[in-house]
Formats: sequence, structure tokens, C-alpha cells
Amino acid sequence: MFIGFDGNDRPIDDSRRPFQIYLLGTREEIQSTINQLQVVRFCERIRWSPPIPVLGSDWKYISMMERDRAAE
Repeated sequence: MFIGFDGNDRPIDDSRRPFQIYLLGTREEIQSTINQLQVVRFCERIRWSPPIPVLGSDWKYISMMERDRAAE
């Protein structure tokens, strides 16, 4: 689904590509968000990559989750 600000939201038929979500923040913020997403049954914690340090930053980490669009 494409969500824009012009009122013309429209579905994007690209079911071949998996759905991806990236989290960026401190290690603690990422872990907290992953835990919250599991509580609301969005996805299980084991689906997320371990937080990886962002090059050039002394506090930023990134974690990624990928799943089939059919699981939405």
C-alpha cells in the first residue's frame, strides 16, 4: 500500500517482494520496540536481525525484519 498526502492512496501490486521494516536507534530503543511489536502480535522477536552498529556513529544501531506480504 502506498500512503501519500494527496488523498490518492493506492495499492501497489508487488507481492513478489517481501515486506521489510527497519528500526534505527539505540540498542535499548530497538530492543524495546521489538518487544512491543511482539506484544501486539505484529511479529515475533526471532524475526528481527540482531542490532548492528551503524558505521560512523557511537550510539546508532539498525535492525531489520522481513516477512512475506501474505503474512500481513
